[in-house]
Amino acid sequence: MKASGEDIAKLQKVVSMARLGWWEADFNEGVYYCSEFLADLLGIDGDKISFRDFGNLICEEYRERVLAEFNSFKMMDLYEQVFPIHTKYGITWVSTKVGDKTITDDGHVRVLGVLQCISRQRMNTQEKTVARLNELLYQLNGISCSLLDFLHSDDVTGVINKILGDVLHQFRGDRTYIVEYDKINHFQSYTHEITEVGIFHNKQTFQQEPIRYDRWWTQQMLSGTPIILFTPDGLPDEAADERQLLSDEKVKSVMAVPLNSKDGVWGYMGIDIIKEYREWTNEDYQWFASLANIISICMELRRAEAEARFEKQYFRDIYRNIPVGIEFYDGNGVLVDINKKNMDMYGIKRKEDVLGVNLFDNPIMSKEWTEMLKKGTPIDFSYKYDFAQVGNFYITDRKDSIDLISKAIPMFDAMGQLVNILVANIDNTETIDAHNKIQEFEEFFTLVGDYAKVGYAHFNALTRDGYAISSWYRNVGEKDGTPLPQIIRIHSHFHPEDRELILAFFDQVLKREATHLRHDMRILREDGHYTWTRVNVLVRDFRPEDGIIDMVCINYDITELKETEMKLIKARDNAENLNRLKSAFLANMSHEIRTPLNAIVGFSGLLVDTEDKEERSQYMSIVQENTELLLQLISDILDLSKIESGTFEIVKGKVDVNVLCSEIVRSLSMKAPEGVELRFDDHLPQCIICSDKNRLTQVISNFINNALKFTFSGFISLSYCEVDGEFLKFSVRDTGTGIPADKVNTIFDRFVKLNTFVHGTGLGLSICKSIVEQMGGSIGVESKEGEGSCFWFVIPK
Repeated sequence: MKASGEDIAKLQKVVSMARLGWWEADFNEGVYYCSEFLADLLGIDGDKISFRDFGNLICEEYRERVLAEFNSFKMMDLYEQVFPIHTKYGITWVSTKVGDKTITDDGHVRVLGVLQCISRQRMNTQEKTVARLNELLYQLNGISCSLLDFLHSDDVTGVINKILGDVLHQFRGDRTYIVEYDKINHFQSYTHEITEVGIFHNKQTFQQEPIRYDRWWTQQMLSGTPIILFTPDGLPDEAADERQLLSDEKVKSVMAVPLNSKDGVWGYMGIDIIKEYREWTNEDYQWFASLANIISICMELRRAEAEARFEKQYFRDIYRNIPVGIEFYDGNGVLVDINKKNMDMYGIKRKEDVLGVNLFDNPIMSKEWTEMLKKGTPIDFSYKYDFAQVGNFYITDRKDSIDLISKAIPMFDAMGQLVNILVANIDNTETIDAHNKIQEFEEFFTLVGDYAKVGYAHFNALTRDGYAISSWYRNVGEKDGTPLPQIIRIHSHFHPEDRELILAFFDQVLKREATHLRHDMRILREDGHYTWTRVNVLVRDFRPEDGIIDMVCINYDITELKETEMKLIKARDNAENLNRLKSAFLANMSHEIRTPLNAIVGFSGLLVDTEDKEERSQYMSIVQENTELLLQLISDILDLSKIESGTFEIVKGKVDVNVLCSEIVRSLSMKAPEGVELRFDDHLPQCIICSDKNRLTQVISNFINNALKFTFSGFISLSYCEVDGEFLKFSVRDTGTGIPADKVNTIFDRFVKLNTFVHGTGLGLSICKSIVEQMGGSIGVESKEGEGSCFWFVIPK
């Protein structure tokens, strides 16, 4: 039906009454084509106006937002907005709406819309509502644009800074920022910040600040609780530090919301108002929190994308380099990919030679396996792969056979349809070699641990779970395989003092006061004695907030070292003592030798001068006595020299013991002082043995001579008896002064003299001990001070 002229006139009249006109935006030319009504309203000559000139007609407080929306026309199918513009009649509120969008033959976008004037009376009643609605729509558009920017831009920092700038502009704030937490290193840093001109940049100062977990602000953020302050006075008493910080920065109002991810709070976004106080509204918080959520979501998405790219590359590298042959088939069994290891395993030179072959046609595959895979059943199989049976299935240069372990895994889509089959192949020879090497290493490590008594344990100090080798258990006195929670931070086999020390160390670790310990511990064994273990413990990873305090303990048995150390200390003490005794011996020797020499020389001279026979006889007796003493000294010194040089000899022969003892008693009886009886008591009727007569005489004579020195009344008795039918035990008992109890154990040591006023070198008993031991016997003494002594020795018959 064709419109008549009258209808057109009526339509124009209605449009004029409605104060309505059309416009068409040409994005190629950058102009709006206008109806006659709009051209008259805007006061322009002709029927078009540039985008820029029209933008200048929009009232300033609405201009930036409306122009930003107008620039989005070509991406939007629906748009409606109300705003004021400057017209020939003054400021006029208009409503505009997009009606149609077309693309010209040359690919340019043209948008058709209408614009209608709104009466002042209507605007007076709706202006606030419309303004608020436009504000909310602007915020919503800002949120959507921010999300779009995140999705389209690779410059995440630039997008975040743009959002912070929009926030700063929207709230007429002074500083917007994002603070991120590094929970591993316990730092926090300003990562993004936008400020007004003249406002100090915190980002330049607050980098890698320690996270104060005890502060109110940190606790609020980590618990996911936003902070909305009209004034710092609204802070609670426990936030005194935060109140002081805001005061120092002259912040009047502040709002901060946590930034969340699947792993918890990773930071927060905040806005500071410095120039004036701000009465925050719920809409302010909702919009601000929405932007914070967008940032969290988009950054989490970017992290996920980065992780996905990494994982993709990671798995690609694994696929290419894994020492396992991989075959990838589609749901119909057609080979679509194969990795390098599989090509080497099957002797394939070019991948193209095998792509497209069908798994189900493989002559080596059994019918049963084929049917199972077609049904989507995973299978594990070991078999001998004989390349002679391959035939023309694919091209290979191998003619031998290999033992394979294979696993076929069907893969399904969301609908449960078989889409792919993955086959993994392992040459069993390589597996066995690897297994043998691992086994060899484990055995070697265990052997080293057992031989060197070195133990190793790895555990979590919080859960006390972990792993330890057998030698570690032995070194701490525990049974192999005992659960570590029954050992760690219990240590029941440690000496009480050492247990207290290691428990204190673990307490210090939990308080971040210690990271390592090295100490020698005493370990209680089943038989009740203690051994020594050197324990080395150190912290490898300290993350108690994640439930991890990773520790390593290396211990080793040092009992032998300790025993050697004690022996060395004892030997050192003995050597020092021997050195002192030798010094005393040398001093004594000079005295002991000079004394008889002086007597010999002196009385020899007197012999020449005296004529009295009785006096001469007395002088000769003195010379004889000192000569024998000097000979005994020289003999002891020579014997000691032979013992130390290892040239001391035992010459055995038949010895009549009764005759030997009688001769010794008879020869030494003349030395017995008045009131002392020297006698040969208990003995066998007859006894002949194979031994060294001279050395026996030397030992027995030494015993008797010592007894004569310290016995002033009573008797000295020599006796012997048979022991176990194979040994003879000789004893020299006296009623002399006896030996103090603290000197009994050292009486047979070298250079030991109980009485320095008695002639002697302190070597006689030590030489006797060496003689008896070289004859295969043992020697000892029983004595009580004030009552006498009994020296004895036992030798083989």
